[in-house]
Amino acid sequence: MMLDFIDEPLERGSIWLRNGGIATLASYGITGVSAKAKRDQMLDVSTTFEAALPVGLLKWMRKLPLSWNSGNIWCVHAAMDPASAPQVQDAKSLLWGHRAFLENARDDGICVVHGHTIVDAPLNMNSRIAIDTGAY
Repeated sequence: MMLDFIDEPLERGSIWLRNGGIATLASYGITGVSAKAKRDQMLDVSTTFEAALPVGLLKWMRKLPLSWNSGNIWCVHAAMDPASAPQVQDAKSLLWGHRAFLENARDDGICVVHGHTIVDAPLNMNSRIAIDTGAY
């Protein structure tokens, strides 16, 4: 969402602002922004934010993989289809979730570490480790 805000602030910016973007901007000293910002303000904020990012960070973020693994541990943003091998997951499931992910445990020995679903404390259950405690 943050990359979408930078790339297409008018079309995609408000969703990021509503989902942690305002807090992220504030951490860079950019305040007074609303998810309902007017066109000119949205463009200005996007440009200001991009300029405030440390050199190389944006390039690094654009190259991040959708998943990472070490042995049987797979790390993803949101979820995996529990019925499909990790290597063939679609981007939509990895970024936004999969309807069966929280209901069905994997049966292949793979453990998925994920965020996206906020929990009070990290939770290890049914081949999943939820680590999103809302600390964006």
